[in-house]
Amino acid sequence: MNEKQAPLIFMKVGNHAGESWDEILTRKRQEYEKTGQIFWGYGGGSCHPLTQVQPFARLAVKKFGSIYLVMEPIESRAEPEILPATEYSPDGVNWLPMPDGISVLGSRFALVLDEIKPHDLELRLEEFEVGVGPSRGKSARDYLTGRIDKACLHPARAGDVDNPTIRTAKFAAELKEPYAVLLRSR
Repeated sequence: MNEKQAPLIFMKVGNHAGESWDEILTRKRQEYEKTGQIFWGYGGGSCHPLTQVQPFARLAVKKFGSIYLVMEPIESRAEPEILPATEYSPDGVNWLPMPDGISVLGSRFALVLDEIKPHDLELRLEEFEVGVGPSRGKSARDYLTGRIDKACLHPARAGDVDNPTIRTAKFAAELKEPYAVLLRSR
């Protein structure tokens, strides 16, 4: 993974739906061992699976051969309603039962990942900008503030490297097709 030249998806991660970060990571590693893939749940208004993540990921894979999720562990107070997803959709039309061995709690969307691996990466936010959606072109430093916890990023055309904002990503995973899906509970 050459994060200085390739697009990536950045996400803050932590405790969620009554599980500690370590418990989530353990469960997701078991999920990968059983199924060969991970559904990494998330919510919010940014990084919509169909209108942002899928088109962004397809372009990145076409140009660079792969796209990665890089994760920055944080202290999280997320306490969503803890409903397990029972169905997923890669297109918003066709809904399928969740694959055996995959569990996503309290999320509306999921990234589809390969194995999550430790990855010590210092990311200079000035070197990236939002690559898709209504904030396209906005500096990652200016975008990833407050409650914004994820973004589809590509290398910036120019950046303020005199006063860098550094985020440390401790984990990474390659996205797998269809890259992101919608979730629902029935």
